[in-house]
Amino acid sequence: MLFFLFLELDTTRITFKGKFLIYIADSNKVILFDSAYVKRGNIQLYSDTIEYFTKTRIVKARPKFKLVIDTSTIIGDSLTYLLDEQEGLAFSTRNYIQKGWLNSNELYKLKGDTIYVKNGYFTTCNLDTPHSAFYGTEMLAIRNDMAFVKNVVLKIRGIPVLYAPFWMFPLKENRSSGFLAPNFGFNSIDGKYIRNLAFYWAINNYMDVTIYFDIVERQGIRSGINFVYNVYKKFNGNINANFSNDFIFQGIRRRYSFEGNHNQEFYKFRISSRFSIVSDQSYFQDYAENKNQWLKTETYSYLQISRNFFFGGFSSNFDWTKNLITNQSNLNLPNLVITFNSLNLLGFLISQNSSFNQNIFIDSLGIQHKNLYFNYNFSASKPFNILNILKLSNSVNLPFSTKKISNDSLWRGNLIMNYSSNLSTTIYGRSLFQIWKIQRFYHDITPSIGISYSKSLLNINTDTIPSNFNYTYSIINQFSIKINNKKYPIGTLSLGGSYNPKSSFPFSPLSINLVLPRFLNISASFSTSYDYYTRNFSQINGNFNYSQSIFGYNLSASMSIPQNILNFSISGKLTNKWSFNYSTSRDFNLGTFQGQSLSLKRDLHEWTAEISYSSIGIFSAYDFRIYLIAIPEIKITKGLLNLFFPTQ
Repeated sequence: MLFFLFLELDTTRITFKGKFLIYIADSNKVILFDSAYVKRGNIQLYSDTIEYFTKTRIVKARPKFKLVIDTSTIIGDSLTYLLDEQEGLAFSTRNYIQKGWLNSNELYKLKGDTIYVKNGYFTTCNLDTPHSAFYGTEMLAIRNDMAFVKNVVLKIRGIPVLYAPFWMFPLKENRSSGFLAPNFGFNSIDGKYIRNLAFYWAINNYMDVTIYFDIVERQGIRSGINFVYNVYKKFNGNINANFSNDFIFQGIRRRYSFEGNHNQEFYKFRISSRFSIVSDQSYFQDYAENKNQWLKTETYSYLQISRNFFFGGFSSNFDWTKNLITNQSNLNLPNLVITFNSLNLLGFLISQNSSFNQNIFIDSLGIQHKNLYFNYNFSASKPFNILNILKLSNSVNLPFSTKKISNDSLWRGNLIMNYSSNLSTTIYGRSLFQIWKIQRFYHDITPSIGISYSKSLLNINTDTIPSNFNYTYSIINQFSIKINNKKYPIGTLSLGGSYNPKSSFPFSPLSINLVLPRFLNISASFSTSYDYYTRNFSQINGNFNYSQSIFGYNLSASMSIPQNILNFSISGKLTNKWSFNYSTSRDFNLGTFQGQSLSLKRDLHEWTAEISYSSIGIFSAYDFRIYLIAIPEIKITKGLLNLFFPTQ
């Protein structure tokens, strides 16, 4: 017979379920047998046999039990649990926590979301006999926070492969405050190191702070703080500051870096900024974490303020660039741009814009050069359609520019008038036959002729620019095909030039441009020019791109001309467990490789192993890491192995 019993204790209902129930009044004990179940609030206990002591509010379960508290579950052989204190002791347990399983001989369930374990192990492997596990004499796991392990031993297939006196790794699934996992290692430059001793503070939903320390044997202690904020996507950015005291031959060198960005909307103004400041020219090289940072030689900071008004748009830029090698710096303070809305006046489209820039250049000797620039541009254009066959376009452009160069007291500038007129039409052609799956061939021809004229209208303290008159001509050929009633472009060939009757060589070189859009995984573009008088082609400029997936391999290649640089990459699977990625850049002019990289990846069930090699010029490096797929922060790296087996 199935019995149900409900008791009221401190306004919290206790629910008992079981096929058989015994109540012993002398000891104030309830015993449930066969599919026993006890529930109080968010606590649920399942077992073959459960004993409940009504006065002390203690439950005991054996020989098998399952304890569920919210989304946390503990299973094991036996349990003693205090319902009021929400604490207990369990034996031979298996507890699923975020990202893995925690198995133990003894488990103490403490108040809140904390679990203390003696002689247990943690694994992300879902097999009954895990491929790998982290064993520890003592473990402290805080749900949705961190796990701390003492005397940790990593065993793979039961074989110890790594030992550490302590370890910690995150269990967070959501954003929350807590300590982050550090990185241990050794290299020939820094010696032994512990990086990213950090605490993450989630201040609120809109901002957080990370405070961290690096302890490096041959460099000293480096501290840093990273502040990130994002308020309703209209006020966001981050600030990162680092400070260090480097050990040098004659003492300590204080070094620092400041980096950050900020974006905001304020009364319809859009503000965007970025800054980067370092203490010395070798900072990036000494603290680089990847090859791109190592090659960095400049710092760059800017501030931009912009807004749209009823008449157009306004923007103001302040930017500063410093070369860390030459010590040259360039400052634009400010660069103002005003753009006016386009107007339609009697069919003419009118546009205007103006700009002002103050540029300050400081050379390697510290000498300042101050330059001022002002520009204004007016343009008007009007198209005409003649019998729906011919298109006639006319445009007038009036650019006015002035400048004042450093050490020159005079403003210099000019006003130029540019006029152009162009007449064009399009002739459409298509085939009447079909070849294989190609239903139609299309060839569209767009010829055009025109004139262009320029004349200097005003000169200020500068020489007059001579007037110029040209006839222009061009023809554009567009090719396409139809397959399965769908049209595909396959290429565009453009030719054009000009004729100046007043020139000694009136015909300009004929420009030739060929563009092949992506078709059958290939795209390319080529350009050159033909000189009528020398009867020679100029140097060909071109780009070729190819990408294809063949037998599970992804191929990609690109070629640039006349640089003659070939970029090539290939990736895919070698076996079901092994995958690779290779890329290279070859300079055929120099006959050298500009860079190469190779990476191999091995699927180890719950682990992934990666081996990589890269080179840029004369510099090369290799690295490898083995990391848990569920918790990438848990990893074995080259630096960590070097800590125990240093190469020098």
